[in-house]
Amino acid sequence: MNTEELITVNTKNGDQKLKKAEYARWLCLIEAMDLVERKSQDLKLDMNGDDFWVKPLAFQKYIDQRLETMVLDVEREEFNRSLDSGIIPTYKDETQPVVEEEPEPAELLEVAKDQ
Repeated sequence: MNTEELITVNTKNGDQKLKKAEYARWLCLIEAMDLVERKSQDLKLDMNGDDFWVKPLAFQKYIDQRLETMVLDVEREEFNRSLDSGIIPTYKDETQPVVEEEPEPAELLEVAKDQ
């Protein structure tokens, strides 16, 4: 798994080149924010109020736990995209790292509400 490899991401401001690990970290943050939004909707919490906040360290913990599997997801998506285009990528290292189980959404974030 080469996390230093550059990938091209299409954005509204044009193509951006990001390291695979950097791109995966952004995806982890977006995923964490989505999980918080879904959980707050399940709990019928108003996220727009001034009394709603999420601990930043909880986001960091989620990103740290999820990053390795997210990089693998990015590589898998990249591989599938290349198959669709008829190009088969080759990797120098054929071994896949041992990946811990993904964190459960309930373990993910502690939502705190001021009294």
